[in-house]
Amino acid sequence: MHRIIILKVGGKRLHLLKVTGSLVVVGAALGVLSAIASMFRLLKQLELAQLNPQLAAQAFGLTPSAITSDIALGLFMAPSAWLMFWIALFVIGAMVYRSGNVLLPIEEEVEKEGA
Repeated sequence: MHRIIILKVGGKRLHLLKVTGSLVVVGAALGVLSAIASMFRLLKQLELAQLNPQLAAQAFGLTPSAITSDIALGLFMAPSAWLMFWIALFVIGAMVYRSGNVLLPIEEEVEKEGA
């Protein structure tokens, strides 16, 4: 015989999901800000490297004439990927925060007495 137990996470006094969701949202918001700052820092380095070609060798390890739009786009890939990751984590955290409670069905096998 099978019996299903419903485990409820969350309630009137215990708001564990809201706390977890809010911490994920705050952490993801800080991650988004960090990724945006990294993109602006990289953009500033590219502008300075174009104004002073000797800085290109120091900042990126490239020859002064080697910075093309393809390389600049490639340099922006990592911060852009981190930005998308943190935005997705922000959305997941907001969904966890908005869900008031979670019901988890747990199946258990029970033997009848006397059988």
